[in-house]
Formats: sequence, structure tokens, C-alpha cells
Amino acid sequence: MTSIAVVGGGFAGIGAAAMLARAGYRDVVVFERESRLGGVWHHNTYPGAACDIPSHLYEFSFAPNPYWSHRYADQPEIQQYMEDVARRFGVADRIHTGTEVARASWDGERWVVETSRGRHEADVLLTACGQLSTPSVPAIPGLDGFDGPTFHTARWRHDVELAGKRVAVVGTGCSAIQVVPAIQPHVAHVDVYQRSPGWTIPKLDFAYRERTKRLFARYPRLQRLDRRVNFAFHEYGALGLTRHPWMMKPVKAVSRMQINRAISDPELRRKVTPSDEIGCKRIMLTDDWYPTLTKPNVDLVTERVEAVTAAGVIAGGAERPADVIIFATGFHSHGFTAPMEVAGEGGRTLEDAWAGVPSAYLGLTVPDFPNLFLIYGPHTNGGTGSVIFTIECGMQHVLDALAALDETGARRIEVRADAAAAFEREIKDALPRTVWHSGCRNWYVDENGNDPNQWPYPFSSYRRRTAQLDRAAYSLT
Repeated sequence: MTSIAVVGGGFAGIGAAAMLARAGYRDVVVFERESRLGGVWHHNTYPGAACDIPSHLYEFSFAPNPYWSHRYADQPEIQQYMEDVARRFGVADRIHTGTEVARASWDGERWVVETSRGRHEADVLLTACGQLSTPSVPAIPGLDGFDGPTFHTARWRHDVELAGKRVAVVGTGCSAIQVVPAIQPHVAHVDVYQRSPGWTIPKLDFAYRERTKRLFARYPRLQRLDRRVNFAFHEYGALGLTRHPWMMKPVKAVSRMQINRAISDPELRRKVTPSDEIGCKRIMLTDDWYPTLTKPNVDLVTERVEAVTAAGVIAGGAERPADVIIFATGFHSHGFTAPMEVAGEGGRTLEDAWAGVPSAYLGLTVPDFPNLFLIYGPHTNGGTGSVIFTIECGMQHVLDALAALDETGARRIEVRADAAAAFEREIKDALPRTVWHSGCRNWYVDENGNDPNQWPYPFSSYRRRTAQLDRAAYSLT
């Protein structure tokens, strides 16, 4: 029986293990470096942490949850869902928490996985490390000399009391728009340091009534219908971001209306109104961000952060006092398997093969790395839509590849170099036509204009292209 090792115990790792179990693969082990499964939802426990994708779309299609409490689930509920899925599909005992993988290497026949608890061998290796797992903290002069606590939202310090404190929040992205409204009523003052504003639309969250939950449980088709409606809405957004910019004009109008209704001060309106194209940075869903910025104990600072002193933050030449500094500054998103080293045929590492710009055929496979599949790998992210959908698509491709090994009696499968090169050319030709390359600064595009993250089409096309293995693109030996 084929043995499979999975690195990562977040949504991708749990989904991989569950789908493998459903397909009859029993010799599966998942390595998770943290003390608990969950990935980003284990780490991101900051106040207000919640999903910005509707709950019925942000779940596995094979494991629907009719009992979500809200239209948009919060962090504890998503964490609980993931643990429930692991138990429901009998894979919880296959997840080895507290086990970090330092290196994985192909020895010519199998993958040798070197973990903090010893060596493990497997026929097939799946990496499920995610794109937003390593926090990014800017190198600000003087930060080490700050007298108070500093931390990233993804490593929230629950032992730090914020009540009555002056707090500096650096960043105005997806985490900040949740954190700041959550802490504002409790702190003495909060300074929000903004590099550039992002477009938002109303979240319109609401709690599901108990009667509604019972209906979803009794009539699963209702939940599937809700899922399809939400998928169609996000596909509309994907078309606007990748092919037809005119489709985003109504969204932009709604965003401007949201700003104007919440903020009467012309100067504050100017500060929060983006100048870049809508969707160039991720569109954020919120109902309380702008009202929070108008509170008397909140200041939006748009001058560049220059340094940190023992007692505060210097921006625009002026020092503003702070007791605590919180970084809502995103993640190192181009590592994919970092800090783990992955060595394929002949000992060549993924880092060497990529030469600084990650790439993989359909985001999944790399030439000269036999029996390796990257779940939620390069070019599988979108400016809208559910990552869970993408994970399922990728795993369907993996299952078809494993079936090909079983059917042919082959021991190894790897993507052909010409197929991988043709795919990369196609993606590179398509990406410049998307909104993400219209000139803003975002976490998809690096300083050289390379974009290893984004899928430049609607995600229905990713499902179609990953649904069945193209045997001509692969070598089975």
C-alpha cells in the first residue's frame, strides 16, 4: 500500500488526510509543528479574528456544517470545525503535533522526512504549509529598544493587558480592520499607522437562527444551494479582477458609499480612500472599521513610520507615545515550504529549482521532484473565493495521480519539464492583465514584479483543470 506523508496540520493538511482516508489510503501521517492542529486558525487568536468568506463556502464540500453560528464564522468556531473534521474522518490520530519537519529528501525510491522526533519514510510527500503561516515584522530602527511589549497579530500576547493603555497598531489590512474595532472600546488610545488604504465593502454579518440551522441539517440541499450562490458571487469578483475590470465598478461605488456614510470629516475621508484599482490589494469586508476610526480615542497616522523609541513611535518626524506596539503587517507569503528544506532528484532543493520565484504545474508539481505534491502551492491563491475550494481541487488531482500509480504499477510520478514550462509561460502571460499588477503594493507581487501566488482566472477553471490527471503532462516510471 502507498505510504503518504503530509507536512502541515492546517486546512490543507486536514483536508488531505480526510480525502485520502475517504479514498481508502490508510498509511498516512501528518506532521504539524505546533502543539495543536489548525494552522492559521490556531495561530490567529487576536480579538475579532473571523473569516471574510461565508461559512458555507469556507468548509469542505464533503463535510458541511449546518450549525455555523454566523454567516461569517469566527476563529474559535473554525478551529472547532477543523478538529471535528479530523475526528469525523478518523484522521485525528494520524496528525503528529509538536513535530517539526526540518528536511525532506528523495533518495531515488522514497521520501526521507527528517523530523524533530526522528526519521520517517514515505512513498509520496504532500506539503500543506500554507501561504500565510510565517508572520512578517518590518525592520524598524529602534524596535529592540522599546520598553513595552511588541507582537504580531498572528502571535497574539493574551498575557498583555491592553485596558487603559496607549496602543500603536502598525498596518491597516485584513487583520487590523478586525483588531482595532475589537480593542478600541477598552484602550485609552490607539494610533493606527497606515501605509496605504485598502478598498472595503460591507460584511453584513448576522447570526443564524436555530430554526435556520435545523433546516440546513434536515435539508442539506439548502446549504448546498447557499454554497453555490456564494461561489457564484465570488466567481463574479474573480472575473472582474482577472478579465473584465468594468465588472468591479459597482463594487467600487459601494465602497465609496460605505466611506462617505461612516465618515463626515473630509480629511479622514481622503486618508482612507484608496487611489489604486479596487482589488489590487485584497478587498476587505467590514461594517465597523470606518466608524471606529471616527472615535475620539483613535488616530489614523498616514506618515511613514521612521523609528521606534523606548516610549513610542516616530512617524513624520513626530513621536507618539505608546505602551504596546501591535504589528498587523502580514506574512512572508512566497516561501510555500519554508523553513523546511525539500531536496529532489540529485539533491537539488526546491529553493535552488525556483531561484527565488516559486512555480509549480497547476500549483502542485515540480520537475525532478518525483511523488511530491504542493497543496495550496504557487499560483493557487485568488483575490476572492475560498481557499478550501482550492485545496479540494488540488487534492482531487493528487488522488487521480495516486490512482494512476496504482493502475500502472509505477513507483514514481513527476511532471514533465516541458509541461511545467508551458504552464508557467501561460501564467506569466496572463498575470499582467489582472488587477494585481495594476501598480499597487500587495503581498502577491515582489519587488521585481514576480507574482508566485495568484491564479489569473476564475476558480471554476482551476477545478476543471485539476479534476483529471493529464497523463501526457506526467512521466510514470
